[in-house]
Amino acid sequence: MKNITAKLLTLGVTAVLITGCFTGCKVINNSKINANVKVNGEEVINTEIALGTGSWEVAASNAMTDELKKYFEDAISKLDGYNHTPAALLAKQVVAGTNYCFLCTSTIQANSAAKEMKLAYINVDPSGNATFLKDEVLMLPGVSESGDKVGGWSYAESVEITDDIKKVMEKATETLTGATYEPVAYIGSQVVAGTNHAILCKSTPSVAELNGATTYVLVYVYADLQGNCEITETKDIEIKAG
Repeated sequence: MKNITAKLLTLGVTAVLITGCFTGCKVINNSKINANVKVNGEEVINTEIALGTGSWEVAASNAMTDELKKYFEDAISKLDGYNHTPAALLAKQVVAGTNYCFLCTSTIQANSAAKEMKLAYINVDPSGNATFLKDEVLMLPGVSESGDKVGGWSYAESVEITDDIKKVMEKATETLTGATYEPVAYIGSQVVAGTNHAILCKSTPSVAELNGATTYVLVYVYADLQGNCEITETKDIEIKAG
């Protein structure tokens, strides 16, 4: 009788351990865990690491392929009142199909001079049908949501990263540490005693232990009349369809 009781207790403990293991794995796969990483040789405690699927993935290439243009045009054609022109693919998210985030230029059909830069989100379902989800204005300092401009800031006529803008970024980041900035699109400018530039960039941490997680930032660079350039401000760009 003792042997039977002992075996039953052993089976019970084993079952509890197995159940606990499966439960723990389920929680980890759908939440966040804390881990210790090293930054510049020093350990940082309780760094939060996101796990699971469905997160936004920064596009390796920002180029607008023919396929992406078609998806964008199909989705935007269902809107009235706006002209949206895609400029760059920023990110994608695997869901029921795929969500895409694009940088685009936007004008109101009734007032073609009211130009804005926007983040536009679309969903392409498994059958290839494209649906517009939402858009949001990429705001510049002194530009209101109604498009009124204060302080001389204006959106760029072209998002192209020209050789001149590349030189501005190179000079501004000569002494930058901790991250690298890759210019993606030219957003706007302000003429002062020199020029303020707003440039959308990919930002990648230089510290290998942080796994090189790339994000988007709006980098503000001041270029004076002597050609000196410095970063005056950076603004994180949050990509989310919800």
